[in-house]
Amino acid sequence: MLLIVAHHFSVHGGFNFPTGLMTLNHLWQQFILMGGGLGNGIFVAVSGYFLINSTGLNLRRLSNLWIRMFFYSVAIYLLFTYTGFQPFSLKTLLKTFMPVTKPQWWFASAYFVMYLIHPYVNKLLHSFTREEYRKFLLAIFLYWSVIPALTKSDFGANATINFLCIYSLAGYVRLYPEDFRKRNYILYGLAFIGINFLYAIATNVVPKLLIVTNSIGYFFGMMGPFTVLAVLSLLLFFKSLNIPHNKLINVIASATFGVYLIHDNRLVRQFLWHELFCNASFQDSPYLIPYSLAVIMAVYISCTLFELLRSRIFRALSRGKLS
Repeated sequence: MLLIVAHHFSVHGGFNFPTGLMTLNHLWQQFILMGGGLGNGIFVAVSGYFLINSTGLNLRRLSNLWIRMFFYSVAIYLLFTYTGFQPFSLKTLLKTFMPVTKPQWWFASAYFVMYLIHPYVNKLLHSFTREEYRKFLLAIFLYWSVIPALTKSDFGANATINFLCIYSLAGYVRLYPEDFRKRNYILYGLAFIGINFLYAIATNVVPKLLIVTNSIGYFFGMMGPFTVLAVLSLLLFFKSLNIPHNKLINVIASATFGVYLIHDNRLVRQFLWHELFCNASFQDSPYLIPYSLAVIMAVYISCTLFELLRSRIFRALSRGKLS
């Protein structure tokens, strides 16, 4: 989630570096831009790893997901209209009641659909032999990762299809762990991330590279070829660690989806990056790097605390402890 917040600082910050310009600030802006695709891929991969053996929907988890989306969609809109940052519109208010069908957050909507259909996807994946599963993964990697990177065509993909690609890859890791030997996967992950960043540097030196390839945004996106390989490597690395149960980690982790819903709401996004923190005004400042790090941490921590408070209040209400 820190990677995703960093990505949003970069992509929504209003930065306007000239194509081909290679300065420290420009390289930093491109470096943290990589966090979005990587963070999204990790989030989906972790979900796929733990859900691949699921045989049915957990309705409580599904309703929990929808309630959080509904709450933040409506509450943030009402807060911004009450404080005068957004003019009231009944039509817009009604749209906030449908945060999935009238997407307030593309990631949340795609994730909701993926979770809704994952038991049926699991039936398909479990029906494959190991060889068939490998061929399936190779096909989707070529169709929706490699080909789009080289042809500037999405090849008919959308967010949900991309999620299911990463989901299927993580599912294979869970079902066939013996296919992955013990290696220093963190080095592989860092190498693939490094290749992505070298591509960004190369486009600054030779801008014409952007003509013959897709774009920096695609290579950095969740389905960029080296991003997919980096996500796989990081999944394998953390899977190999023997981390004991830690209550604090789990409490903080429980708030990550709420952090996303809060800070990347379209109204909050505009307020945060343009009016409160004024990202673009630091474009040529020598303090851009320390400023961005401080802002990213501040947004992550404050949104985490707010989500934990909301969660505690909702639990208390559901148990009848508040009247």
